[in-house]
Amino acid sequence: MDQTHRPHEIRIRIDQLEKLLMFDYDPAHEDALYDILDPEGRIVKTGDVSGPVTRVRITDLQGGDYVLMVLDGDSSTELPIHLRRAS
Repeated sequence: MDQTHRPHEIRIRIDQLEKLLMFDYDPAHEDALYDILDPEGRIVKTGDVSGPVTRVRITDLQGGDYVLMVLDGDSSTELPIHLRRAS
């Protein structure tokens, strides 16, 4: 299958009003997980990927740069995310 030869595509959206991070990802394994890491590499949130769209409440995260890491079987994909500070 083509999927094993290229990185999984993940599309991220942030709903500032609802304070939700949403990402589109259809996992290949039912035990796929996500982690959100801070700039120092510490895990600040973790949970199950509930594809095709996973919603993560981010009310407890400060604005700034984070990394979304999706772990699906033997593959992992990392994407930078930037959260705006609440005004």
